[in-house]
Amino acid sequence: MSKIKEKFVPIQIDQNLCMRCERCLKACKAKAIYFENGIRLVDYSKCVACLNCVQVCPRNAVQVTSIQIPNQVLAIKVDHEKCNMCLDCVDNNGNFCPKHLFYVGKVKKNGEESDGIRFKFKEISKCQGCLKCELSCPQKALKPVKFEN
Repeated sequence: MSKIKEKFVPIQIDQNLCMRCERCLKACKAKAIYFENGIRLVDYSKCVACLNCVQVCPRNAVQVTSIQIPNQVLAIKVDHEKCNMCLDCVDNNGNFCPKHLFYVGKVKKNGEESDGIRFKFKEISKCQGCLKCELSCPQKALKPVKFEN
């Protein structure tokens, strides 16, 4: 039996939206994002398509480029400033997220690491795009990142 490799999803950075806050640079554990002459660039030989950079970008300047289906959900951003950790999204009965794609993990909030809600980016293929999470979040802390052509 052969292993099935996950499809590589490259990203690109829209320089017009990038405010050079360096959040993507810090979130990239593979060290694939870097600055050159004041411009944010991606070393695709290092990028592992974890999409951490997409999650942390406050201006949606980091964009997934290989998806072809309009309005396909690429990720769910969690606004940790709005989130009050009610834990509705990690409820296991599936009423919030039928595919259980949220969990409690370490996040940076106000410059410090603490527990917060995370989205399972490596399991994005399970997301049905129902957007039940966005509609169900009492704090409106969840926003889908969609592919728009």
